[in-house]
Amino acid sequence: MTEHSLSHARDGPAALRRAAPVLLFGAGVAATAAGIYVIAVSNISPHPVAQSLVTAVVCLTFVGTGAVALRLPPYARFGLLLAAVGFASLISVLHEANGPTAYTIGVLASNVVFAVLVHAFLAFPSGRLRLRSARVLAAAAYADVLALQAVAVLFDPLTRYHSDHPRNLALVDSHAALATSLEELEAAIAAAIALAVVIVLTRRARAATPAARRQLVPVLIGGTFALLFFVLGLFLAPLSSRAGLVGFGLGLLAALALPAAFLAILVQGRLSRAAVGELLLELRDPGRPPDLEDALRRALGDPSLRLGRLRLRSGEGYVDGSGEPLVLPTPGGVQVTTPILYQGATIGVLVHDRSLKLRRELLDAVSAAASFALANERALHDAQLAEQRSRALLDAIPDGMLRITREGIALDIRPDVHSALLGPPEELVGHSVHDLLPPELASAVLDCVERTLESRSLNTIEYELVIDGVARWKEARMVPSSDGEVVAMSRDVTEQRRAEAEQQRLAAEQAALRRVATLVAGNAPPERVFQTVTEEVCRLLELRTAVLHRFEDAQTSTIVGKFGEPTGRFELGNVVELEAGAALEVLQTGAPARSDYTELVGTGAVELLTLGFRGSVGVPITVAGNTWGALVVALREEESLPVETKRRLQAFAELVGLAVSSADARDELAASRLRIIEASDTERRRLERNLHDGAQQRLVALMVGLRLAQAELKTRPDETGRLLETLTEELTEALTELRELAQGLHPAVLTERGLEAALDVLGARTPLPVSLDVRLPERLPEPVETAAYYAASEALANVVKHSHATRASVRVERLNGLVTVEVSDDGVGGADPDRGSGLSGLRDRVDTLDGILRVESPPGRGTLVRVELPVAAERRVAVEAER
Repeated sequence: MTEHSLSHARDGPAALRRAAPVLLFGAGVAATAAGIYVIAVSNISPHPVAQSLVTAVVCLTFVGTGAVALRLPPYARFGLLLAAVGFASLISVLHEANGPTAYTIGVLASNVVFAVLVHAFLAFPSGRLRLRSARVLAAAAYADVLALQAVAVLFDPLTRYHSDHPRNLALVDSHAALATSLEELEAAIAAAIALAVVIVLTRRARAATPAARRQLVPVLIGGTFALLFFVLGLFLAPLSSRAGLVGFGLGLLAALALPAAFLAILVQGRLSRAAVGELLLELRDPGRPPDLEDALRRALGDPSLRLGRLRLRSGEGYVDGSGEPLVLPTPGGVQVTTPILYQGATIGVLVHDRSLKLRRELLDAVSAAASFALANERALHDAQLAEQRSRALLDAIPDGMLRITREGIALDIRPDVHSALLGPPEELVGHSVHDLLPPELASAVLDCVERTLESRSLNTIEYELVIDGVARWKEARMVPSSDGEVVAMSRDVTEQRRAEAEQQRLAAEQAALRRVATLVAGNAPPERVFQTVTEEVCRLLELRTAVLHRFEDAQTSTIVGKFGEPTGRFELGNVVELEAGAALEVLQTGAPARSDYTELVGTGAVELLTLGFRGSVGVPITVAGNTWGALVVALREEESLPVETKRRLQAFAELVGLAVSSADARDELAASRLRIIEASDTERRRLERNLHDGAQQRLVALMVGLRLAQAELKTRPDETGRLLETLTEELTEALTELRELAQGLHPAVLTERGLEAALDVLGARTPLPVSLDVRLPERLPEPVETAAYYAASEALANVVKHSHATRASVRVERLNGLVTVEVSDDGVGGADPDRGSGLSGLRDRVDTLDGILRVESPPGRGTLVRVELPVAAERRVAVEAER
């Protein structure tokens, strides 16, 4: 659908509403002309001229007034009722038709105008039946003139009317007496309804205020006579058609009081607009007129009217013209309140006679005029307050202020007492920004002025300006002041920007140090820490080259960290000879140093000058009180030394020293653990050898001597023999225990035949079945083999002591540089590796070799001890031994 068609679709309902009154009146004129034509050609009309005149006046008056009301939305519903009365009055004209069909319709519906008129009287002037009694009366009237009339026509031969009338097409059975009785009953009910309507209207008039009563009295009088004549016509119609016609005609003419009263309301509303116009002329003064309340009283015709203004500060309650609190009337009283609205907000209230509620147009117009007057009062009050605040703010603002035109001409300048200007204010006024500022800055200021004028909102610009040889940062906030002008508030933000820059620099420094410290705390390799330090230093100081030296002796160092150029002999890992410069001075003094290559001699200084470097700064790296190395940054020709370079470098150097100390400590700790284990193993072997060569040999000799003594004792063979036999058994047991002790300290089978044989012997000595699965292609290094053996031995000992198991298994496998030892059982489970010294000692041995110990022991499901040992551990052991 196109935009044109959419526009037509939207305009369609509005156009129809505008055309509805014209169409309605046109339909009324056409219907009236048709009715007059029916009367003119009728063969039975007793008074065609008079009847035509009454028909035209009544129908056109009601329909025309209804069309006028239809143009006013509050009265549109009542307008339709007025038009319905006019069209209903034409139905009785069909009673004079020559054709039987039209004549029968006219007879059936000729009295419907009575019901519509009752409806209109009760709904005056809104068109709504608000009371239940009114709705009951209207429904009864429609039922009376339609239902009873229809039943009566079924039996009415209409013989009492003119002999030339058409026949009754609705006749079922000719029974004139019954028909007459029904019609008289209809008339009686109509009379009762008419009396009730008069009572309802009378009560409304009595309860109304004087102004409302003035509107209802004409309707009450006209309605009473109209309904009276209609009832009279209904009573006379069964007896004489002429008498009934006269009654209906008089009733319709009396009913003209209803449209007349409505038109009076509209005319009164028109006159009220003139009164409002006079009121607006009186209120055109923007100041608070002293007679505002009197002017409103004259416009509304209510001398008791009072005007209340909303409290400005609290926004609650109202005050009168003298500032005293205004007491509002209670609901249901003689006076009511009407709020005064301005742009949807309540700013006042009118206290007036309740009858003015019926004159809504006048009340709304006067309220609107009062709202403008009160709004002007508030606007003037707000403007005065705003001016006072603005003056106070201008006096309190410490910033400099100036007015600038779109072309950049300074119109007015108020200097800032805290910062300097480019010159005296009186000399700057009248000059263009192009005359006062550098070209680029002047263009930027004019662009900001243009944005401010176009957007009509606040715009900000920051710029750097050199005043008296000192760089100052300025911030200008521009707001539009009038056409082609802006007001700029200028503030010196130099110290603020310096503080922000320092804060950002410290934040960046802390972030870089935190990244390096995280590496150190995570036990990262020193080489990675060295390289990261050089990168972070260059990034933080905005330099391109940094080198980390590790001093080897008094003349040489190794490059252990490097970022950026130069290349050549300064590559990572190279050993360089120290010449005169920052690194050598750090080595000699143990303190930060700075060097200028233009003042140094030597091939190194010449080489660095050739590569574009002009100097360097170095700080010492201290480990255990000794100068371990130096962190050096090199400066190129175009690079300047940042603020506090030495202090910032020293922070990184301390982290490097901490990383080196931590790495040395870790290596020393691992080496010491290995040395302890090796010493304990050596001691075990020594004990075994001493027991074998000493005590064991003596015990053997004693056993032999005892057996010889046994053989020589012949005199008391029985007693001596038993004694010697006992001694022999004791000595045999002692020998067995000594051998087992020697094997427990360090089993000889482990050294001589390896791990698999030692585990086989261990399993045979364990007092429960042990399955053994060893998958080793070759013998393991001695520390690893010993640790694996004692892991299995300690685990099996715990099985025997604590698990209540019936069997156990040992599995050893070497795969991908790891030796895995697993000992499992079918015992009660629930083992805690943190309790008992056996597993704790085993964990220390495993940790020494960088291994892993895991224990899985769910209750009731046995225990699994798993040890993983790196086979490469022997290389580190060898390296530590060499160092």
